[in-house]
Amino acid sequence: MRLLPESARSQRVFAIGLLLIALLLAYLLLVHWWLVSPYLEMRDQYYDLRDQQYHFAELIQSKPQIEKQLKEVAGLEQQNQAFLNDADAASAFSDLSERLKRAVEENHDPNARCIVNGISPAGNPAPEVYLRVSANVNLSCQAETFAKVLYSLETSNPYLFVDRLVMYRQQAMFTPGGKAPPGATLVNAQFNLSGFLRQPGGQQPGNAKGVK
Repeated sequence: MRLLPESARSQRVFAIGLLLIALLLAYLLLVHWWLVSPYLEMRDQYYDLRDQQYHFAELIQSKPQIEKQLKEVAGLEQQNQAFLNDADAASAFSDLSERLKRAVEENHDPNARCIVNGISPAGNPAPEVYLRVSANVNLSCQAETFAKVLYSLETSNPYLFVDRLVMYRQQAMFTPGGKAPPGATLVNAQFNLSGFLRQPGGQQPGNAKGVK
């Protein structure tokens, strides 16, 4: 067999390369683009739809369990003792007043002075996730008794909050027939007493700082 000249062999290899390139371009333009590519897209869509079907089927199967969990969460929310159980802000303010008076009575030493001078509704500076009900309180009390009253308020259920506290020392005053302990300090205290209702307060939950 006689070998082709070197130049002829190079031309043959070059021609074969051109033919392969032409076939590849023809496949991409005529076969892959019009036949294979749509099929691949349909296959991907089929897999996506199948995955969605499996997902929805799992959700449907777990629907009774989800409903049960939602009922449990709702029940726990109703049992949450952190909130005031009043229907509106007006009744909640009355509740705050009664709780304050009860805290004073429970921690009041008969021989010492502790008087609620005044309590009035207070506005809130900014909306919160839950509706806050606030009251401005003015209290004259023996210092030790006042500390007990504050502790009783802040550790109660539902949760009550004491802030904006301002205290002034005042001259000793005695109840009729009563005696103040030696060295007792009487204070006049002004503070804000508040609690939360289980009602929306206007702020978006994502911007909340949390409730005690």
